[in-house]
This record gives sequence, C-alpha cells and structure tokens, in this order.
Amino acid sequence: MNTDIDRARTLLAAYGASAERWPASERALHALLSGDAEGKAAMAEAAALDTHLDALLARAPDPLRPARILKAARAEARRRKVVRWISLAYAASMVLGLSLGYGMSAEPGADEGVTGLLIGSTVIEDFL
Repeated sequence: MNTDIDRARTLLAAYGASAERWPASERALHALLSGDAEGKAAMAEAAALDTHLDALLARAPDPLRPARILKAARAEARRRKVVRWISLAYAASMVLGLSLGYGMSAEPGADEGVTGLLIGSTVIEDFL
C-alpha cells in the first residue's frame, strides 16, 4: 500500500477531516486522501466524529477543585491515623491478655480452681 496514503490516514485519525486542523506541511496529503474513494469514505467518518466532538462543550475550570481534593486527602489521612491507633490498641490488648493469661497459668502454687479455668493449662494437662 502507498505510504503517503497510510500517513494521510494517520493524520486523519489525529487531526480530523478539516484541512485547517492539519499541520500546514501535511495539507498536501489531505488533498491526496480527498482524491481516493476509500479516503473520501474515511474522511466522511472523520467529519461525523468531528461534528460530535465539536458539539461537546468544554467544561470551565473549577477553582474549588484543588481545595476539595486537599480536603478529601486530609480526611483520608485522619481516617488512616484513627485506624492505626485502633490497630495498635487492639494489638496491645492482645499482648496484655496473652501475657496475663500465660502468667496466671505458669504461676507456681496457683489455685486449682482458677488454673482449671485457663485454657492453656487445661490443654497442657490433657497432653501430659
């Protein structure tokens, strides 16, 4: 296939059907594409797409958007900090509970009634 036609199709996909949108140095390829039957069909498709894209309104920049993004980021940072503290408290309570439970079960001369309630000592006694 002709490399000029391929290049023209690439430019058509990039810049659309209007020759004014094409770079000045490439407008000769636009005329080449207009002379080809398949090129005319491709240009008609591109023109329809151009019409749809031109109908879209550009959204005006929102001056408050950066402030909303920062507010959301700060809220997320606070939420993560709370989760971190809750996780730390949970881990500390687990360590304390395991330490106290082990300490009570390993205490020599402990009351048999209390020792019998501890899971660790009951399991150990079953295997001994």
